[in-house]
Amino acid sequence: MRAARLWGRLAARLGSVGAALAIVVLVGAQFFHALDMNLDLQRRLSAAHAEREQLTTENAALRAKIRRLQTPEGSVPAIHDELHLVRPHEEIIYLEGNAPAGR
Repeated sequence: MRAARLWGRLAARLGSVGAALAIVVLVGAQFFHALDMNLDLQRRLSAAHAEREQLTTENAALRAKIRRLQTPEGSVPAIHDELHLVRPHEEIIYLEGNAPAGR
């Protein structure tokens, strides 16, 4: 009888230890999963911030180009360079290595 009670206690203790170990493993797995998600979100956020900075820089450059092209001093060279249009009595001279992309 005493041996049965001893085995019963041992089984109960092993069951308790097993249940506690299972709980610790599950909580640990959840913790590491949440940590991994946080790190992934931090990487994505950093990438989005970097992309935003790049787009802001490009936007500023495009706005400056638009302002420049709205003036005759800026639009006439662009017309010559991009459209290859000339006024009467004008000629475009291409230097070697500076030929337009289409030629």
